[in-house]
Amino acid sequence: MAYLDLDNLRTIFLDEEALRVRRLQRQPCGSLHVTSGRIVACDPLVQPERQPFVRSVSGRGAFAAEVLEHEGRHALAVLWLRERGGLEPANLRWEPALLDGQSQDDLGDDEFYGYPVDAGVGCFMDADCAAAIAEREARESAANPDYVSYYDDVLDEELGSKDMANHYPLGEGCANNVLIFSSGWGDGSYPSFWALDAAGEPVALVTDFMTMHGGDARSEDDKRDDAYAASLSPERLAALEALGAAAIKGDAATIRSLLDGGLAGPNDIIPSLGETALLSAIRMNQLEALRVLLGTAPCPAMPEQLRIEGEAESYLAFARWLRKPRVPGLVELLEQSEAVAPAEPAAGKSFLKRLFS
Repeated sequence: MAYLDLDNLRTIFLDEEALRVRRLQRQPCGSLHVTSGRIVACDPLVQPERQPFVRSVSGRGAFAAEVLEHEGRHALAVLWLRERGGLEPANLRWEPALLDGQSQDDLGDDEFYGYPVDAGVGCFMDADCAAAIAEREARESAANPDYVSYYDDVLDEELGSKDMANHYPLGEGCANNVLIFSSGWGDGSYPSFWALDAAGEPVALVTDFMTMHGGDARSEDDKRDDAYAASLSPERLAALEALGAAAIKGDAATIRSLLDGGLAGPNDIIPSLGETALLSAIRMNQLEALRVLLGTAPCPAMPEQLRIEGEAESYLAFARWLRKPRVPGLVELLEQSEAVAPAEPAAGKSFLKRLFS
């Protein structure tokens, strides 16, 4: 079956809280002026003359567009041809947005027709806008003997830090504009899809930048961490967060009180920190805090997700692995209390490896 990740596409209908859970954010990128009804999705810096899709839209006027992003990277770009709030996702069907001469029947498993990106951006524009871009480029190159490119001389400032622009090639107030946004992982090839109502009318056009699968931008580690945090009662979560803060500050008295309360343990993961109080104390060179956290019991095995394979698979190994020397007595304390038989090391790259590498 040709590539079609329905869960990805359907995220465009989620509310803000559901998007937040999936580590996604909705960002508006302006309104597209549709004058001919023939829509183009392309890299406008490389192929502004690209053909429009075969399917056209009946509406004319300004239509809102937005991107769904994950940590600043655009996952989906959406052109809304009807108000999102008035649509029922279950009643829609999806089909690839094709150019003349393309047929879905020619595609193999997970294959798709996408537009090529070579300048790191994609766009939505009406087919009439290509002429406006060509006219602007001709003007700029004729007026400036040092003209480099449309990106350098026209778009760079407009795109700015958000990597989005509502660009009017012939100036604001002209008939056509192009909505530009950075494209997922950058250069590549990206498919677009129509959302159609029961009558076969387009209600949205979506470009999938394929940075996520199944409508969720979280990694498997993110999902595990979120599930763990959700399993904690409010009281236990508060105790864990307080224990982590005390370990970082070296507040031995508060640590002792929290441990006596029984809601937070020294080897429990603290959600906001992604580490245990033991690891926080070692990392922050808090000897007295570590002494209270260890107590008289052997040092516990480091939780699997915190280990760095082959380098720091125990708390003692982690203390030795850190570049900055530990305060006198800290490594010796760990040597005295290190567990006799640590658990098997985890496979793969851990949170700590990512944090400190």
